[in-house]
Amino acid sequence: MSSGDLDVDLDLEEIERNLSITARSVPTTVQSYDSIRGQLERESFPRFVAWLGPRGLPKGGDVQRQLEDDARTIVGQLARSWNPRPTPEDVEWVSKRIALDIGGAGPLQQFLDDPAVSEIMVNGPAEVMVERDGRIVRTDVRFRDQAHLTHIIRKIAERMERRIDFSSPTLDGRLDDGSRVHAMLPPIALNGPILTIRKYGAIYNQLEDLIACGTIRPEMAFYLGAAVKARLNIAIGGPSASGKTTTLNVLATQVPEHERVVTIEELAELDFTQSHNHVVRLQARTTNTEGSGEVTVRQLVKEALRMRADRIVVGEARGAEMIDVLQAMRCGHDGSMTTIHASSPEDLIERAVTISLFGNVGFSELSLHRMVVDALDVLVILTRFADGTRKMTHIVEPYLDKKKETQFNEVFVFDHEGYAPDGKPIGEWRWVNQTRFGKRFKRMGITLPEATLGVLK
Repeated sequence: MSSGDLDVDLDLEEIERNLSITARSVPTTVQSYDSIRGQLERESFPRFVAWLGPRGLPKGGDVQRQLEDDARTIVGQLARSWNPRPTPEDVEWVSKRIALDIGGAGPLQQFLDDPAVSEIMVNGPAEVMVERDGRIVRTDVRFRDQAHLTHIIRKIAERMERRIDFSSPTLDGRLDDGSRVHAMLPPIALNGPILTIRKYGAIYNQLEDLIACGTIRPEMAFYLGAAVKARLNIAIGGPSASGKTTTLNVLATQVPEHERVVTIEELAELDFTQSHNHVVRLQARTTNTEGSGEVTVRQLVKEALRMRADRIVVGEARGAEMIDVLQAMRCGHDGSMTTIHASSPEDLIERAVTISLFGNVGFSELSLHRMVVDALDVLVILTRFADGTRKMTHIVEPYLDKKKETQFNEVFVFDHEGYAPDGKPIGEWRWVNQTRFGKRFKRMGITLPEATLGVLK
């Protein structure tokens, strides 16, 4: 068949677009650890620890600088016996690494000190990734071997007064600055020790901060502030790292200061003390080395009911405690809040029902579904887009109609239409419907601006 017989218009641009959809990036070769520096560091580190042991950490101001000076002496002495002799640059590099291993978090310290880095992901000794300005990038940082990475993980665990070893190969904890740490060791981590540090984002303290970074619009902020003041029960949903805890912290700034708030978490990440002076913070506890001493989130929720709490805030409901949170919301603790892993309003309701079943209270699934909808006044959904930006895509008021079927009153919605060439999401916010709680707002002295339905300019 000749080309003239083909009734096809060859659009080269269309072909290129189709090819770009199927194209993928091939993983780059993992950069190896420098052998000379690695061997010098491996031999110098135990010698420096033995020298430092009787003396202890340096006293005074710049401890890190003193550690580098002392390490440089030990490394330099060892390097003089090598043939060929390491360069002065090798000695300096190894000395700084050893000092960071002793006084900091080793090669990860630079990322902990970098405010642009929001998350650190270590996938074995040869692969360190970070999230910087919303994008995950591979770094050239390496650990010399698995033992080095394991040493850093155990050092971090000691700072949190936790343990991680062969018999207990997982770690979940929080650093002093609020950053969350998770780690796993072999044999359950097949490619070597795994470490993830989600740094605490302390820059978002007000609703204005969420407006400034493009997460919400001013109209949405006004509504959310009014919802908190009017003591509506709020559930914040979204995938991992979408900003649920940050949003919960921000909404807490709208709680009147005379109210008593009890926060309950597996790991303490919420901090309302900057905006509120009557906060009781509770944290669950895992079992100790003898296998006892566990205190669950569900137990803490029950305790909070006896503490004269005006509001109960559960950092994340993920188990049997959900049924107790719902009961609290319906029985005298209006204005309570929690977060749930969910990607849409419908998904949030279904997940709340599912995890409520863990409570073994004997309710049918239909009864639990109606209880969830009856207890939750406002559902907030956050989404993390491909470029790392977070946006509040839904603010919805669920309710039961006359037939006891679930309906959703959409108040604000972000219509995502695609992505721009630079990777930024394209879309627009719409004010879809007026709130169903207008009378409640008015009764509590809260005046909302008149709804400007349509696209928010």
